[in-house]
Amino acid sequence: MGYFAFPPTSNSSSSAQPVDMGLAEAWFPYDTSSGQSRARSVEEEDGGKAEQQTDEERLRRLERERELGESSEIEWVRAGGVLRDAFGRRDKARTESIRVELKLQEQERRKMERWESYEGGWRRVNASTEPLVFADFPWPLPDRIMDRDLSRLDRQSVTDFLFESLSVRSNTTTTKERIRSSLLRWHPDKMSRVLNRVIPDDEELVREGIHVVFGTLKALQDAERTGQSVI
Repeated sequence: MGYFAFPPTSNSSSSAQPVDMGLAEAWFPYDTSSGQSRARSVEEEDGGKAEQQTDEERLRRLERERELGESSEIEWVRAGGVLRDAFGRRDKARTESIRVELKLQEQERRKMERWESYEGGWRRVNASTEPLVFADFPWPLPDRIMDRDLSRLDRQSVTDFLFESLSVRSNTTTTKERIRSSLLRWHPDKMSRVLNRVIPDDEELVREGIHVVFGTLKALQDAERTGQSVI
């Protein structure tokens, strides 16, 4: 009969063997406290981003509400109404401020309409092949010259028209750029192609008008180059 061999039982009163801390630490290669700290940092960072986004959204909402409120006030004053403050009293200062703004907007709108009409006139002239008369030309003036009077093309009138739209708040064109583009347009050599389409009875008058405008533009360019006021 065979026998089983059992290891000897240890004495329960014997002291416990020391644990190899190097082996124990091998099972936990990361510092759990720093990991928790990093986790908290990520959570705080995410929370900060969320809070920042919330603040930005709130600011955008407030800005939209402000714009909507201002738009409502402007329309109310435009219709002849008077604004009131939080206590129901007439807000004369705010009402007058909006009236001034509305007047300025109307002035700017008219300036831009005149300039767009001028530019549109030149687009039509350049796109057409039809014969031209003096009145067909988009002369640099607020109104068309119907009486064939070249004296209306004086320097001050031409200057006022060319530069008035530059005062519009949304404008990005400089005085120098406006002078340069106008010189290119009104240069006699450049205008020869258009001049060839003018009817014989008006050809000399149109040619003279072109030279008058170009002379004004050259004088404005010289003044601008020497630092003189051109407006």
